[in-house]
Amino acid sequence: MRKRGIRVLPGGDYGFPATPHGTYARDLWVFVKILGFSAMETLVAATRLGGALMGRPDDLGVVKAGALADLLLVDGDPLTDIAIIQDCGALRMIMKGGALHKDPKTPA
Repeated sequence: MRKRGIRVLPGGDYGFPATPHGTYARDLWVFVKILGFSAMETLVAATRLGGALMGRPDDLGVVKAGALADLLLVDGDPLTDIAIIQDCGALRMIMKGGALHKDPKTPA
């Protein structure tokens, strides 16, 4: 599909034995390591393209004033190693809806 220009986005049916809740970041690793996407293509597919697919390209999957802010601050470079996003210990800050969910000053 990708070779034909069809947008492919990560995500799926979670809550089953093969795809339990809490393993969503593994999808990004699969895109890079198995499907051959670059880490940047994968992150764009999971954010900006996901927001566009949901009909909200101006406030979902983008970082700008007025957007719904769900952000991760990672101790590492996901463009070099996409697996770092799966490491809970590497998640230094989590912002959900513009509010801190995990403060960077609070130990993991």
